[in-house]
Amino acid sequence: MSQLFPFMRVTIVFVAVCIGFIFLSNMSGFFTSYKDDPTWKEPYSAKAADAASANPDAPKGAGAAVFNQKCAACHQGNGKGLPGVYPPLAGSDFAQNADVTIPIRIVLHGYQGKIQRAGKDYNGVMTPWKDALSDQEIADVLTTVRSSWGNNAPAVDPKEVADVRAKTLARSGAFTEAELLKPL
Repeated sequence: MSQLFPFMRVTIVFVAVCIGFIFLSNMSGFFTSYKDDPTWKEPYSAKAADAASANPDAPKGAGAAVFNQKCAACHQGNGKGLPGVYPPLAGSDFAQNADVTIPIRIVLHGYQGKIQRAGKDYNGVMTPWKDALSDQEIADVLTTVRSSWGNNAPAVDPKEVADVRAKTLARSGAFTEAELLKPL
């Protein structure tokens, strides 16, 4: 017992010193640094838009912000898509089609099924944006897509989007390519 008592005293003193060190050190900022606290950074900002405008592959126009927030994750900021999953918008026949209802229907209700573009197969599912985007936002983003990455198609008017939205109001699922090729 007499051999155990000095060991216990040393252990208690050691634990007390450690607790005191931790407590006092934390009080003086040893474990807390106020110089590098994390800060929130907006995923899209005016500064990001300025940086994107310097990039020739960045989408341009009023719909660029919507594109970057909603579309770029799949179709990429350069409009080239993801191989095998999401087709490119750069050079897309659907994006530049004279029948503007096709890209409007795609954005409103989504798209699904196997397709082939430029000799490559794709089989992804596009999210419908009818509940998340206004007619103006859809018109802006489609105008941006139709005029970026070498695409050269006329602007989309919000009235055209409203018209297609009204005509397809009862639709509950995504469009297939065969359905899109039929006139609205």
